[in-house]
Amino acid sequence: MIYEKLNPEMQSTVDAYVGRIGPLDWRRRGTLLAEAGATLGAELGPEKSGLAARGFVTAVLERLGPPEVTNPFQAALYLASLDEDHRAQGERFLQENPQYREVVDPDSEVS
Repeated sequence: MIYEKLNPEMQSTVDAYVGRIGPLDWRRRGTLLAEAGATLGAELGPEKSGLAARGFVTAVLERLGPPEVTNPFQAALYLASLDEDHRAQGERFLQENPQYREVVDPDSEVS
């Protein structure tokens, strides 16, 4: 788990975000996590910023718990995670609900 590998300060940051986004829907959670990830990664430079943002998303998802993916915006977050199980759950949702792939990947061709 990524969360367990974080220093106490970053764990507090992740916990604060979990508390803040917990009551929100998945679309809003995704927006706020994208903004937070971009901010956290900005100080690291372009080579590491994307990885840092994905690590933050992964840690937050770990703390939110393992709900079943039932929403395209949730699937998008799970696909952004560094955790293989998260990505598999997001992909499974999209395979079962191909009409939502366009929401997650606007460049994809939905048949």
